[in-house]
Amino acid sequence: MVPTRRRPSAKDIKCPTVHSGHIPATSHRGVYAPPAPTLQELRNPITDACASVSPAMLYNVQREVQSRVQMCIVAEGHHVDHDR
Repeated sequence: MVPTRRRPSAKDIKCPTVHSGHIPATSHRGVYAPPAPTLQELRNPITDACASVSPAMLYNVQREVQSRVQMCIVAEGHHVDHDR
Protein backbone atom coordinates (compact mmCIF):
# COMPACT_ATOMS: atom_id res chain seq x y z
CA MET A 1 0.00 0.00 0.00
CA VAL A 2 1.35 3.41 -0.98
CA PRO A 3 1.07 6.04 1.75
CA THR A 4 -1.04 9.02 0.75
CA ARG A 5 -0.29 12.57 1.67
CA ARG A 6 -3.12 14.72 2.87
CA ARG A 7 -3.55 18.23 1.53
CA PRO A 8 -2.43 20.82 4.09
CA SER A 9 -5.18 22.85 5.67
CA ALA A 10 -4.85 26.47 6.74
CA LYS A 11 -4.26 25.43 10.35
CA ASP A 12 -1.26 23.29 9.25
CA ILE A 13 0.50 26.22 7.60
CA LYS A 14 3.10 27.96 9.73
CA CYS A 15 3.10 31.69 9.03
CA PRO A 16 5.35 34.38 10.36
CA THR A 17 4.23 36.20 13.45
CA VAL A 18 2.73 39.51 12.57
CA HIS A 19 5.46 42.06 13.28
CA SER A 20 6.11 45.28 11.50
CA GLY A 21 7.23 44.39 8.01
CA HIS A 22 6.34 40.71 8.11
CA ILE A 23 3.99 39.13 5.64
CA PRO A 24 0.55 39.01 7.30
CA ALA A 25 -0.41 35.63 8.74
CA THR A 26 -3.70 35.84 6.83
CA SER A 27 -2.01 35.87 3.40
CA HIS A 28 -2.17 32.07 3.10
CA ARG A 29 -5.95 31.80 3.51
CA GLY A 30 -6.74 32.53 -0.13
CA VAL A 31 -4.13 30.07 -1.33
CA TYR A 32 -5.08 27.14 0.91
CA ALA A 33 -8.84 27.62 0.75
CA PRO A 34 -10.85 24.85 -0.97
CA PRO A 35 -8.99 22.22 -3.01
CA ALA A 36 -8.51 23.26 -6.63
CA PRO A 37 -9.67 20.77 -9.26
CA THR A 38 -7.09 21.85 -11.85
CA LEU A 39 -3.49 23.01 -11.77
CA GLN A 40 -4.42 26.40 -13.26
CA GLU A 41 -7.10 26.92 -10.60
CA LEU A 42 -4.41 26.21 -7.98
CA ARG A 43 -1.95 28.60 -9.64
CA ASN A 44 -4.34 31.56 -9.79
CA PRO A 45 -4.70 32.21 -6.02
CA ILE A 46 -0.96 31.67 -5.50
CA THR A 47 -0.18 34.21 -8.23
CA ASP A 48 -2.74 36.64 -6.77
CA ALA A 49 -1.24 36.27 -3.27
CA CYS A 50 2.26 36.95 -4.62
CA ALA A 51 1.04 39.99 -6.56
CA SER A 52 -0.52 41.44 -3.39
CA VAL A 53 2.87 41.68 -1.64
CA SER A 54 3.96 45.31 -1.81
CA PRO A 55 7.54 46.48 -2.42
CA ALA A 56 7.49 48.10 1.03
CA MET A 57 6.56 44.77 2.61
CA LEU A 58 9.41 43.01 0.78
CA TYR A 59 11.85 45.72 1.88
CA ASN A 60 10.74 45.39 5.51
CA VAL A 61 11.07 41.61 5.43
CA GLN A 62 14.55 41.91 3.88
CA ARG A 63 15.59 44.35 6.61
CA GLU A 64 14.24 42.03 9.32
CA VAL A 65 16.08 39.00 7.87
CA GLN A 66 19.33 40.98 7.71
CA SER A 67 18.84 42.04 11.33
CA ARG A 68 18.26 38.45 12.46
CA VAL A 69 21.27 37.17 10.52
CA GLN A 70 23.39 39.83 12.21
CA MET A 71 22.07 38.72 15.63
CA CYS A 72 23.07 35.12 14.79
CA ILE A 73 26.57 36.26 13.79
CA VAL A 74 26.98 38.26 17.00
CA ALA A 75 25.73 35.28 19.06
CA GLU A 76 28.28 33.02 17.30
CA GLY A 77 25.68 30.34 16.71
CA HIS A 78 24.31 30.33 20.25
CA HIS A 79 20.68 30.90 21.23
CA VAL A 80 19.28 34.22 20.03
CA ASP A 81 16.58 36.01 21.97
CA HIS A 82 14.27 37.41 19.29
CA ASP A 83 12.36 39.69 21.66
CA ARG A 84 13.44 43.27 21.21
